[in-house]
Amino acid sequence: MNQRIRRLLDAYPPIFLACHRRHLCSDESGRYLSEHQASVLDHLDAKQQTTLSKLAEHMGVGVSAMSIIVSRLERNGYISRIRNRDDRRCVGLMLTSSGSKIKEQNTILDPELVNEMFGLMRAKDVDAALDGLEMFAKYARIVLRRRKRKRDG
Repeated sequence: MNQRIRRLLDAYPPIFLACHRRHLCSDESGRYLSEHQASVLDHLDAKQQTTLSKLAEHMGVGVSAMSIIVSRLERNGYISRIRNRDDRRCVGLMLTSSGSKIKEQNTILDPELVNEMFGLMRAKDVDAALDGLEMFAKYARIVLRRRKRKRDG
């Protein structure tokens, strides 16, 4: 196995295990959020809209499957659909305040555990690590888009 691949495979698990949130939260009404629903909320924003097709592509699922999940999240008050004023066929998806709150409560990594790890590091090491992770994330998104295109033919 390539040495760089081995380094990544060795480095990722302890980070995940040290900072992973052990459970998903329910909202104030006691509704439980599935991991997949929480993942969808993670990809939405309360200020910037995205379309259903872009969200589905980004997450590597079909539009029809994403539509079902989004409809359920909308019924529960986590997502709102906003029609474009100029083109009524275009619909943007945004988090509601309830969606933002549950998103914050359901991050995969626990902010307190991440902060504990950061507290052990020098500031310049934190910045270097984050730069590297952001670079991996950039190329991970490219890989996901390529897989989606290949799957869709």
